[in-house]
Order: sequence, then C-alpha cells, then structure tokens
Amino acid sequence: MPTTASKPKRASKRTATSRAPLPGWTDLPASPPSKLVGGAKRAKAGAKKAKKEAEKKIRRARPLDAVPSLRFGLTTLAVCLVLTLFLGHAYATRATLDALQEARRDNERLRLTHQRLQGDVDRMMGPRAVMSEAAALGLEEGIAYGPTIRLDD
Repeated sequence: MPTTASKPKRASKRTATSRAPLPGWTDLPASPPSKLVGGAKRAKAGAKKAKKEAEKKIRRARPLDAVPSLRFGLTTLAVCLVLTLFLGHAYATRATLDALQEARRDNERLRLTHQRLQGDVDRMMGPRAVMSEAAALGLEEGIAYGPTIRLDD
C-alpha cells in the first residue's frame, strides 16, 4: 500500500509543471473598476489622470539630463579643472623639494665651514699654544702643568 500512495504524489508534481504560470503584478489592471455605479468610467478617468501625471514627471527632467551636451561639457570642464589643479600641485611640490635640497646643501656647506673655523680656534687656544705663549711671557710651569706621567706595566 505505501508504494501506491507515493505514485499519485509523483503524478501530481508532473501536472503542476504543465499548468500555465500564475499571473504577475504586470498582468493586473492599473486600477480595478469600482463596484459603484459608473465605476468603469471613473476607472478610465483615473487611468487618464495617472497617465497625464506620469507624462508631466517625464517632462520635469533635470536640466542637465535634458541637455546631454551641456552635461558632457560641464563634466569635461570639471575633469580639466581637476587635472590642472593636480599638475599645478605636482610642479609646486617639485619646486619646494628643489628649494629644500638647495637649503640642505647650503646647510652642509656652512656646517663644514663652521667645523673648519672651530678647529682653527681650538688650535690657537689649545694647551700647546697657550703654554708656549705663557713661557714667553715669563710664567713657569707648575705641577699642575707637568709632563704626563706614564706607568709601564
């Protein structure tokens, strides 16, 4: 018995696929006629009014959409403006980088000059120069300025 019960179910599935498809939303009328007296006339009038409103909405397109060449021209102008600003920024950045590198070179040159001059000052003011000048003036060397003591291991 269970086998006979399963066979009709299979047959019902086959018949379901062979039926016509169910209607969709597009198959329904725009506005159903009213059940009141004169409902069909009212439905037709309502459909005409809806159609006129839809036409008005289509006519109310934005000005840039209504004139495609104007929209294209403004878009092209905006793209050119952005490109010009980008290139100007790139050249200005390059000029700033060049000025920075020039300032770094000047800084390095001045630092080396300062070190050279500082070395000259250190040689003129170093212990050897001061001790020889002090001896020439008649100062005698004391214990604090004695020769370096070296210890042999």
